[in-house]
Amino acid sequence: MPEILAKNPLSVLLRIAFIGCLVALITLAWLPEKAVTRTILGGHAEHFIAYLGSATIMGLTFRKSPHLAVLCALLIMYAAILEVGQLYSPGRHASVQDLAFSSAGVVTGGLFLWMARSRILSLLKIG
Repeated sequence: MPEILAKNPLSVLLRIAFIGCLVALITLAWLPEKAVTRTILGGHAEHFIAYLGSATIMGLTFRKSPHLAVLCALLIMYAAILEVGQLYSPGRHASVQDLAFSSAGVVTGGLFLWMARSRILSLLKIG
């Protein structure tokens, strides 16, 4: 393990951050309603922002493979599983609208990463 840290500490940090995102998403999704404190933004914005950030971290973590679209599809499936799981959490309910905002966050994060990668690669080819 120390050899891995010495070679690429950023890669290790990104992997830890991505695992942290997955754990935070499941924890916040499945907490009982009484344990959840909402921000002033509201639930839909919270879903969008949480999945936008998670998609960005995911895309940075797994830059080489699999394809970004596959990663985004997997993250959307994870969001769907978490939504269904809310049926079993006291006071919580599954919502198609929440899933839509989560998915929009994933797609937006994926598009931002895709555009940034394309832009960076094109700049490198010009120089």
